[in-house]
Amino acid sequence: MKTFERIFLYSVLAILFFYVFLVDGNVESQVAIQEEIRARRIIIVNDEGRKVIELFAMDDGGGTISINNKAGNMVVSMTDFEDSGMIGIYNKTGNPVVFMSTLESGGGMIGIGNKAGTLIADMVENEDNGLIRTYNKAGTVFVGMGSNDASGGISIFNKAGNLGVVLDTLRDYGRISIFNKTGTQVVNLNATTNGKGRISITKGGAIGVNNEAGNMVVGMGDLENDGYIVVRNKNGEGTGTLP
Repeated sequence: MKTFERIFLYSVLAILFFYVFLVDGNVESQVAIQEEIRARRIIIVNDEGRKVIELFAMDDGGGTISINNKAGNMVVSMTDFEDSGMIGIYNKTGNPVVFMSTLESGGGMIGIGNKAGTLIADMVENEDNGLIRTYNKAGTVFVGMGSNDASGGISIFNKAGNLGVVLDTLRDYGRISIFNKTGTQVVNLNATTNGKGRISITKGGAIGVNNEAGNMVVGMGDLENDGYIVVRNKNGEGTGTLP
């Protein structure tokens, strides 16, 4: 047998020996390795070498999964947040526009941001009830709608963040409250416990009825801590008062 043939034959036998006694004998361990990969960070790249998916452990012991767009900006993330979970969705410039997370109370929250990443709306758990809020671009809440154990309501705020109007149910009947610019209630419209209606004005004020031309024809209000009623013609000219 020639030297080349002996080398070839011995090489083939060595490969067979390795397969039978080492590879085939450790099939179970191979399967275990394929089913479980242990690493602190796994990075998947695209054809251009840019990172598109990252899985890694954070220093605080939690974990994070992030997905990037083809430009390399993160567009989706799933992460541990104060021992709870959070999912964030980002626009192409990397600003957060949608996120879902848990609250310290154990409830959940969904937030929506504008293109700059400023929160403009959210839905949250509020003492085991639901609450929806909208904000302006400066982050001031403008409208809130929610429920509690006894009723539901809608609150509208002015640009200073003070209450302007509240519509709610109170003890199973409806109510509309109007506030001045400092947040002080000045008008209240509600049903009474006996099923009738009531309008009340505080801090002084008036109720007027206008015609189609916009002229007040009937007025009722407070005048120097006393009450008065005024009646006018279609041109808005006074025709009678009481007292």
